[in-house]
Amino acid sequence: MTVAGYGITTIGISVIAAVDLQASTMDVALIAVAGKLPALLLSLHAGVLADRYRKRPIIITCDVLCALSLGSIPLAQFVGQVTLGQLYTVAFLVAAFQVVGSNASISYLPTLLCGEQLKEGNAKLGATNSLADLAGNNLGGLLVTVLGAARAIALDALTYLICAICLLTIRHHEPEPAPRPEDSSQWAEIREGLAYTLQTPVVRSIVLSNATTSFALAASSALWSLYPSAPGQRARPSSVPLC
Repeated sequence: MTVAGYGITTIGISVIAAVDLQASTMDVALIAVAGKLPALLLSLHAGVLADRYRKRPIIITCDVLCALSLGSIPLAQFVGQVTLGQLYTVAFLVAAFQVVGSNASISYLPTLLCGEQLKEGNAKLGATNSLADLAGNNLGGLLVTVLGAARAIALDALTYLICAICLLTIRHHEPEPAPRPEDSSQWAEIREGLAYTLQTPVVRSIVLSNATTSFALAASSALWSLYPSAPGQRARPSSVPLC
C-alpha cells in the first residue's frame, strides 16, 4: 500500500511545486534529487540498523513518521503557507524513512516465515510491490487530477497509518537479534556487506542494474510535471483546487 502511495506523493509534490508555486525546472529537479538522495546516503546504514534491532518497531516508527511528514503538506496548503523548502524537506524525509523501513521489512519476513513458506512469501511480496509501484505511478496522476495534489498526498499519509496499524495487529513475537561482538562496528559491518556484494556476480549485477534504472527514472521524473502535454509546453494550473 505504501509503495503505491509513494508514487502518488512523488507526482503530487512535483505538481504543487510546478503549478502552485510556479517552480522552475531546477527547483523540481532538486525535489527529485531530495527524494533520491537518502537511498544513496542511508541504505548501507539502514541495513546495519535492521540487523541490530527488532524490525517491526522500526517499520511502524518509519510509517508513522512518513504519515506525519506527508500530513504537513496538505496542512500547509490549507493555510496557504506551503514553500519549496518544505517540499524539499518532506521529499527527503519520506524517502529516508522509506529506506530505513524497507530495509527492516525485507529482514522482517524471515522472522515470520521459514522454508517453502519463505520462498512463497518473498515471491508474493515481490510481485505485490512491483504491481503497487506500477499502480502508484498511474494512480498518482489520476488522484492528483481528481482530488488535487494536496488531498492526494493526504490520502498517501493515511496509507502509512493503515500499514502501521496492520503491523500492530501481528501477534507473532519477534525474537531479539543475535548479539554482536563487542569489537564489531557499524562501518565494519558495512564493509562486509559491500565486499559480499562486489564479490557475488548475481548480487553485483542486480545492484548495478537497479542503480542505473533509478538514475534514469530520477532524471525523467523531474520533467513529468513540467511537460505534461507536449515538448516545450509548461504545466498550466489545474482547475481542481490543491487543497
